Amino acid sequence: MIQNIKPVMAASALGIALMLSAASSMAQPVAKATPAQAAAKAPAIDPAAVATINRMGDYLKTLKAFSIRADTTTDQVLPSGPKLQFGGMIDLTFRDPDGLYIVSRRDDRDESRFFYNGKLLTVWVEAKKVYAGIVAPATVGSTLELVKEKYDVNFPLGDVLLMAARGELLRDVKAGIVIGTGRIAGVDCDHLGFHQDGMDWQIWIEKGERPLPRKMLVTSLVQVSQPQHSEVLTWDLSPKIDPAMFTFVPPEGANRIAIAEKKAIRQSKATTGAKDAK
Repeated sequence: MIQNIKPVMAASALGIALMLSAASSMAQPVAKATPAQAAAKAPAIDPAAVATINRMGDYLKTLKAFSIRADTTTDQVLPSGPKLQFGGMIDLTFRDPDGLYIVSRRDDRDESRFFYNGKLLTVWVEAKKVYAGIVAPATVGSTLELVKEKYDVNFPLGDVLLMAARGELLRDVKAGIVIGTGRIAGVDCDHLGFHQDGMDWQIWIEKGERPLPRKMLVTSLVQVSQPQHSEVLTWDLSPKIDPAMFTFVPPEGANRIAIAEKKAIRQSKATTGAKDAK
């Protein structure tokens, strides 16, 4: 999902820290604690926000099958400075432990399809009539791990699915708050905001017995223009699944290409840089 732009929130890290410090200091007798002491005692991440994230992660692990439609918007900053925004859509079907089918579309890119059947992971780009595949581990989780570590593949929604399954969404978070209640597509959600190095992010998680992520908004703090990426998710927890959908069958005229490994890409860039320096 989000490889170059990661998760977001409208408040800065300082703003979050100040809000948390204020909440903490309100509970302390003013005469017994200086503002600095009160701030030091305040938790960097609201325990209620942590509990909501963990509840979502625990619930996602119980799902044996589901489909998601994600309506996306992604900012792209041109070298000359202007910031553009592109719309997109991701359709994903998951079957535990060894079935995954994804269709990814974006205004400025060719449609790509991902097929995983517990043995092979294949990426197909119909507009170019090319596909690439690798021998994959026996589970979706292990395959996501492999792709993240070894290959130069932008796996739609992969970061969210993997980190939620691992319980690692908050691994690099420095500050976080419960913002309040928001409504996404008519569904009441807990609205949370977090900050980590280089990014702010917000997430809306459905209230009640189905704590599903309904929206994510990511803001990059690395660039001055702070480009954003957002995804609004619609869930189906009882999808109709044809097992054949997880296996790619090359059509006539399709050409196979190799998936680049991250190590090879790093070596290529280093070689190119060395040549340019001469």
